[in-house]
Amino acid sequence: MPREELRVSIIIKEDRIFLGAAASDCDPKMATLQGNLQTALERIPSFVEEANLQWDAAPHNPKSTIPEPVAKAPTRTATTAAKKQGAAKAVPAQPKMF
Repeated sequence: MPREELRVSIIIKEDRIFLGAAASDCDPKMATLQGNLQTALERIPSFVEEANLQWDAAPHNPKSTIPEPVAKAPTRTATTAAKKQGAAKAVPAQPKMF
């Protein structure tokens, strides 16, 4: 199916090429390859054809399934030895008689 609007992106960094194609109401198609500008320009017609075939079959990629978050265990606070000793002194085990 011919599309009214198609955007093609070419990003070249050193010998790496990023190709992207986007159409309205379709998920973008992306690819990376090695080469130069000439390589990218030669690849565009087949890349656009692949994108159109993919979009005709399924314009949107399947939604990802994100697992439910695992419940966190309750956090425990560490007590220092000084706090334990202070608590022991605060409550005497037996009252003093003399």
